[in-house]
Amino acid sequence: MLEAAFESEQMPDYHEGMLILKVRSLPDMVASMIAPEGTAAAGFSSPEVTEALSGAPGLSTLSVFERAGLIKQVVPLSRPAQQQTSLRPTGAMGILAASVEAPPPEDRNAGVNIVQVENDDDVPELQTALGNDPSVEFVSRVPVRYLTVDSPGAGIEAVPPAASTMWNLQKIQWEAARELPSFREADDIQVAVLDTGIDLNHPDLDQRVSSYVFEHPDLPSASSDQDIIGHGTHVSGTITANINNELGINGICSCQLRVWKIFDDRPDCVRGAAPFFSSRFTYFVDPVMYQRALADCLDEGVDVINLSIGGQGQPDHNELQLFNELLNNGTIIVAAMGNNRQGGSPIEFPGAIPGVIAVGATSLDDTVAKFSTRGNHISLCAPGVAIWSTLPTHPGQSGFDAITGLFGKCIQGKPHRRETDYDAWDGTSMASPHVAAAVALLLANKGKMSPADARDRLMATAHDVPAMHGADFDSDYGAGRLDLLRLLSP
Repeated sequence: MLEAAFESEQMPDYHEGMLILKVRSLPDMVASMIAPEGTAAAGFSSPEVTEALSGAPGLSTLSVFERAGLIKQVVPLSRPAQQQTSLRPTGAMGILAASVEAPPPEDRNAGVNIVQVENDDDVPELQTALGNDPSVEFVSRVPVRYLTVDSPGAGIEAVPPAASTMWNLQKIQWEAARELPSFREADDIQVAVLDTGIDLNHPDLDQRVSSYVFEHPDLPSASSDQDIIGHGTHVSGTITANINNELGINGICSCQLRVWKIFDDRPDCVRGAAPFFSSRFTYFVDPVMYQRALADCLDEGVDVINLSIGGQGQPDHNELQLFNELLNNGTIIVAAMGNNRQGGSPIEFPGAIPGVIAVGATSLDDTVAKFSTRGNHISLCAPGVAIWSTLPTHPGQSGFDAITGLFGKCIQGKPHRRETDYDAWDGTSMASPHVAAAVALLLANKGKMSPADARDRLMATAHDVPAMHGADFDSDYGAGRLDLLRLLSP
């Protein structure tokens, strides 16, 4: 089994030394800064745009920081054209100028950049300067997003039970729902999993993946096609592992699975709060890969998105805008509530973004899981304890111990290994894909519907667990536990 990636109460809310900003991309704004009124901006070259931006009050502060060696890097959220990958401009002003100079109209991340500052103490000064600059549309800290899995470490070889006895499928009345005379499979529904990747070679996921995006050759931190942690493979198996193939487990539906890897392969050191917590290396969502994936989902019109991630940092402007556009365009977003119940159940995002279907976790006896975060933004709950699913066939780990080296530097120590092939994991991460798969079946059987209507249907047909005592809503359970039979019944 997977050792818990990190205690969520130890996680930082925001990435250290990191800001996200958008330079106004209106051509008239650029033109007005460098030419007489009425002159078209399209005729100006990158050096002229760079010079103009450098004269803006906040961006000039950024230039000062860069000349002082206080800027690590500036990374555009826009993907470069393939032929331009090796020709991208250097220097903060050059990169910012390129991000606004004649951006493609379909590029939703045009003008948006991640700025990494050497010292986190310098961030407030730079953020204030940029926030007061009329050429900057927005600037904010970048929230940390991480996995919402809560399971013990690797032990004996994990062998799943017979697929017909999987408790979670029995609990949501999976087999009875599939026996409805009107039942239709979700073969035409696109379900996006934004996670740690997927093992395309897993025999129980054979031919289940319609597309897999993992390459970002322009980013400083490379990402391979491997699912090192295994989390994305586990989530994907719950949604759509091959059904009744006499191998491993059964997924909930057959759908068009679209996978975006939003984690790079380099863990970050998180320092524990002494004396109770030790430091560890763990994996965070890469904000560029994440927001590119959201923009892709918007551009490609996916039907359902599963996000088994969380974090207490407020969404930045671009993240929130992408979510709002996805919801307004009809994409149904399902996200985990989080696993910090013992830490006081702080609000976590993206589950708490309005319009998102937030899912809590229940145990075998239909009681709330000991780790499942409660809150008034919860929609419903689903099985999230001892959930058997697929894992990569190759070894991997959720992180490493951290050894304190010279000058307090973090050095990677012992890895926190996971199982291979299959394992039973706990977490609201495991509950969320139950609901995402159920939504895919809902759309296949009841037709297209808005995110709000899908949420209402899920809540109206949820099973009233005993602990709710007949109430319509409870902050532990939402409207109740997922019931697939009731959801799909006429």
